[in-house]
Amino acid sequence: MPFAAAAATALLLLGSAPVAVAEPSERPLTSRLLPIPPGGVHSFVRGLNSSGTVVGDYYVEGSDGPLAIRWNAGRPGYTRLAPLPGEKFSRTTALSDRGWAVGLSYDSLPDTNPVRWTPGATPTRLTLPGGSRGGNASAVNNSGVVVGDASEGNNRSRPLRWQSDGSRTDLPLLPGDDSGTATSVNDAGTAVGWTEQRDGTGGPAHPVRWNRAGAVSALPLPAGFVGARTSQITDNGVVLGHGRLAGSTEYDRVLVWAADGTVRDAGRGRGYDVNRAGTAVGASLEDNPNGDTARWNANGTRTVLANPAEAAGEVLAINNRGAAVGYAWPPAGNWALDKALLWKPDGTVVPLPASPLGPYAAAFAINDAGVIAGFAVGTDGAGNATTWRATVWKR
Repeated sequence: MPFAAAAATALLLLGSAPVAVAEPSERPLTSRLLPIPPGGVHSFVRGLNSSGTVVGDYYVEGSDGPLAIRWNAGRPGYTRLAPLPGEKFSRTTALSDRGWAVGLSYDSLPDTNPVRWTPGATPTRLTLPGGSRGGNASAVNNSGVVVGDASEGNNRSRPLRWQSDGSRTDLPLLPGDDSGTATSVNDAGTAVGWTEQRDGTGGPAHPVRWNRAGAVSALPLPAGFVGARTSQITDNGVVLGHGRLAGSTEYDRVLVWAADGTVRDAGRGRGYDVNRAGTAVGASLEDNPNGDTARWNANGTRTVLANPAEAAGEVLAINNRGAAVGYAWPPAGNWALDKALLWKPDGTVVPLPASPLGPYAAAFAINDAGVIAGFAVGTDGAGNATTWRATVWKR
């Protein structure tokens, strides 16, 4: 996402004399609330793709569940993503660059059905193994391949993959484990997640990768670690997760696996996104128990990003050019009064412009074209949050 330097110059030759001419400054970011159907009160972003299309869900006043929605790039309005026939509610979880969306459809929780919507918005039920209580679709790639899990008895889950034709593969667990989940899949068809032992005394989660054929392999852990959970794999094979040290019960160390399988411990924190270069972002817990806005660089260093006049914050997304977005909350600790922030690749922080609802917002996603998605917050006269609306910032 080209963030052009405003101070760049171009040399134009007039005869034999070079003349320096300043390029025009980059256009300022603008904020736009995304529309919702009549009766809608709140809306949230769940995914943003490379074209600027956004998926999310909205809530109708008086309803006790969400309805999935898509906002198409370059077109006004929205497209409803309907629940499966006979069900009331739907929620998106992910969106691919080619327009496949996945999520949940249900009548009542926790009996959820994983669903995939075509680029044309048609919902398809993703089948579950017999005896499942419900299931979840976590991620989808550009071929329409989906990964997720099914809920089983005894608090166990089963990792699943659905091919583009809808056929299901029950992904294998590591030997000795009886539960697992798949969290992400890339365009090569490689999936990641974790497996664990839920029966008996239990134990730590084991980070795993499933290849395109469905074979499972354990991801290595740094010395001193007993387990980890993975959350994301990029198209070039970089994996993000959280590790657990021996003697601890918390998965509070940010781990990054390079495409060659080597792993680095980035430090204590919450990691939310990683790009192809292996740069991760999130909240560092090394110096601030509430979290410092942080970037863990591919060379192993950590950068605590500027957070103007705020107590704590989180960086939620980074694109492949190194620009990142997130939010910060004030010293008073009211998380509803967030401030949405953009960090340029050089670390410069840019507060995102206010929406018609007011100054409070959070940025959740940024694509390689510089489009940012998140939500804006409306408040009453006492500063209490009253409204949340899906929002896009773009130049």
